[in-house]
Amino acid sequence: MLKNSQVVRTEYARSLKGYLRCEDGSATIEFVLWLPIIVLVLLLIVDSSMLFMSRSHAIRVLQDTNRLYSVGQFTGTAAERLTKAESYALSRLRGLSPSATTTTTETNRVVRTQATMKTREIAQIGFLGLMIDTTMVVAAEHRVEF
Repeated sequence: MLKNSQVVRTEYARSLKGYLRCEDGSATIEFVLWLPIIVLVLLLIVDSSMLFMSRSHAIRVLQDTNRLYSVGQFTGTAAERLTKAESYALSRLRGLSPSATTTTTETNRVVRTQATMKTREIAQIGFLGLMIDTTMVVAAEHRVEF
């Protein structure tokens, strides 16, 4: 007759042999092998989505700046109005890219504002920023109405 500890060992040995022969977990192994690639693709999607969203936001900020300039919201001399427009756009773009720069010009009654931002600062996860360390340039124009 087997003692209790021998019964437990025998059942454990049988279950271990059965576990080693079982192929139910083979799909798990394949998933674990593919998991890093899936995660990298998801990181790329998140970073590229953030870049597109930031570009859309920057275009909207520049359009608002040019509209405010064109209706006479910024007062003073021509140089002061351009400086105020640049400061306005820059203050709203600093949240996206701390090192953003803006330039506003008026030529032939058309105001043009251009912003430059670093993609490394915009990408939330940073994976895409490591691959394409470049700058994003966004510009908008509007006819001066006043």
